[in-house]
Order: sequence, then C-alpha cells, then structure tokens
Amino acid sequence: MSTSRLNEALSLLVQSPPGQTSQVYHDLRGIILDAESNSTDKIDDALLQSAAATALEEYNTQQLITATLPAPDDKTPVIICQAGQVASGTESGVKRYLHPKMGKTFLFDHVKRTVSDVKDVSSGTDGEAEKTRTALERALEEYVKDRYPDGVSSVFAMSSVPVEDEQEMKDEIQKAAVEDAKTPAENTAAVGAEHGESKDETEATKDNDEEMKDDPVEAVKAVEAVESSTSVSQTQTPAKTTFTLHHVGNRFNLSNFWSGRWRASYHLDPTSSPVTLTSTLSVQVHYFENGNVQLNAAKPRTFHLSTDGGDAEKLAKEVVSVISAHEDAWQKGLETSYDELAERAFKALRRQLPLTRQKVDWDKVLNYKLGDELARG
Repeated sequence: MSTSRLNEALSLLVQSPPGQTSQVYHDLRGIILDAESNSTDKIDDALLQSAAATALEEYNTQQLITATLPAPDDKTPVIICQAGQVASGTESGVKRYLHPKMGKTFLFDHVKRTVSDVKDVSSGTDGEAEKTRTALERALEEYVKDRYPDGVSSVFAMSSVPVEDEQEMKDEIQKAAVEDAKTPAENTAAVGAEHGESKDETEATKDNDEEMKDDPVEAVKAVEAVESSTSVSQTQTPAKTTFTLHHVGNRFNLSNFWSGRWRASYHLDPTSSPVTLTSTLSVQVHYFENGNVQLNAAKPRTFHLSTDGGDAEKLAKEVVSVISAHEDAWQKGLETSYDELAERAFKALRRQLPLTRQKVDWDKVLNYKLGDELARG
C-alpha cells in the first residue's frame, strides 16, 4: 500500500510545473506524512527523501535544469542532462556531470541542486571531435544569446563503437561454429573409431597435431595470425562520435502566478550520409491565478544537412541555421494555433444568442427578472 501511494506522489512530483518543484514536494510531503493518512502505510521521512531523490534526478535531467560551477573566473552555467553524466556519486540522487566548455567534472545533488567536488577532466579528448564540438558550441551560444535573454546552451560529444550489422554477426557466429567443429576433441581416437575411421588415419592426425605443438616457429606464426586478424577487426570498427546540443530558456514570475520553460534538444550524427540532425522541441507554461492552466507542447523532427562532417565551422553554421528556422516556424505555428483557438473554438463553445434569438439588453436585466417572476405567479 505504501509503495503505491508513494509512487503516485512521485509521479506528481515529476510533473511539477517549471520552477515549482520545491512547492510541490513540500505539499506532497505534508499529505503523505499526515498522521491520519499515514496510519496504515507508515512512510517515514527518510523513505520519502530517498524516493524523491530518484524522482528529482529524472525530473532535472528531463527538464534540462542548469548548474553553475563555483569558479572565480568563469560563471558559465551548464545544462544537467543524460549526455553530460559521467558517473554516479556515493549518495542517492548525486551524480557526476561534465562541464565541456570548462573541461571540468563535478558532483551535482539533485535534491539540493548544489555543486561540489569540481575536478579537471582526466581523460584526453579526440582533437577533431573537440574541434567540431567547440564550433557547434560557439555558434549555438551566439544564437541563444540573441533569441533567449536568460537562455543556457551546452554541447556534448559522445563517442561510441558502432554495433556490427546483424548479418555480419550471424556470419561471425556461423564461422566460429565451423572453426569449433574443426577443433579436435579430447578423445579424438575414440570418436573416430566410433564413426568407422581407421586406426592409421587417427594416428596420422595425431602425429600432425604433435608436430604443430613441437614446432615453435609454426606456433609463433599461428599466434601472430590471430593477433593480426584481431587488429584488423578492431580497425574496421572505429569509434563513432555524435553530438548532443541542448538549450533551455526559463522565465519564472511566481509572484504574478506564472512560469514557463522552453527546451530544445538536438542530436547530430556527422558520420551519417547525409548528415542527420534530430530535434525535439518542448514548451511548458503554467498560469495559476485563481485556477490551474497549463500548456504542454512538443515537436520532434529530423533534418538532413547538405554539409558533410569535414568542415567544423561550415557544419556548425548550417546546424544553427536549421535550428533557427525550425524554432521560428514552430513558435509562429503555436501563436497561430492559439489565436484560432481563441477566435473559433472558444466561441463555438458558447451560444451566440439566447433561446429567444435576441440579444440581451443588460440595462434591463432587472425587468427580465421581474417579468419572469410575474409569469410564474
């Protein structure tokens, strides 16, 4: 019972409007730990905090919240997201993330939203990949500063080894099975005798195997052949680098009962032909003066670029050009849709004229009421 009630509360927590997770958490905490409602479940504060840490980690990474490192010379914020996660921390709800622009990693507490244990990036980075990432970062920063007053952007390079094609994997498995079948069993003579092989043939095979074992030159050649084939296999599957671009714009005005967040996520694969850019735009607005009105909208789309991944500056310029046109078109479409909603849909919900088919003269409302009472009398 306690797990069900706790899960329902956490599902509400991850749906918190922008900038209001603290208020939602404290309200849920008051409901869950209420003495009367908690009489059967016995959910304590420690269990609630542990579960909330996991939920807030999901919320923060999905909502692309930002963090600022305590650096004296550079206060550039970074976006907290899955692409920037490096490793887990020692506590629940604490993970280590990357600040690619500053070349730092840090621990981030998803409950307190605090930064700690800042370290330099230890592992080296691919020069070409970092060159492309930096070009994308500069171009995206310039675009965000022009369009979003309080916007924050981050670009992450992600390396991965491509998975072999399914048919290639099947061929490798079949080849391995054939090679395994050719390998002599421990009791080869006995197996050969059962299948009618002569003793002379078995002895000849045994002599050849012994010759191979005793010849060190042949043994070295065999080992070198295996190492060479392994090296070729590794060179045929080089590391693949893709790029994740995020930017987010927050506007909070809780004293006037509204808040909003614009999120944009792009995944760039410069190794594909043609180069692909996959996007997901999300906007969330909450207005809660004497009510509760929310707007949640999202739009995924995939683009094919004309520029290849060779020229970093040219690629970055085209990527930002596509982002600009895409976001402008979607925002214009949202405005048009809601203008039509106000002018058509809402008006269609209400009656244009009363049942008498005559407009109401509001200056004579009392007369209408008096006439109605007289009719009833």
